[in-house]
Amino acid sequence: MSALRLLITAGAVFYVMVFLVQIAQNGSVTGQALAGVILLAVAATLTWMHDELALKRYETALLWVMVLGFLAYAVANASGVLA
Repeated sequence: MSALRLLITAGAVFYVMVFLVQIAQNGSVTGQALAGVILLAVAATLTWMHDELALKRYETALLWVMVLGFLAYAVANASGVLA
């Protein structure tokens, strides 16, 4: 399991770097990139937890935050709030 944790952490670090490059190239995506960095940090941190019950609760909560975020985006896009 240790190799899997390291791979997830390495992947999160890679994508954080991608987000930072995107911010440097296009400042208008700063908010979205920072949200992505926060979600990646939380997801990578969860893999290092040892309490299985707390881990399950946090993973479920994070999953619902992402699902509801996509739903809010879709509703805002469909209603014309986002162009």
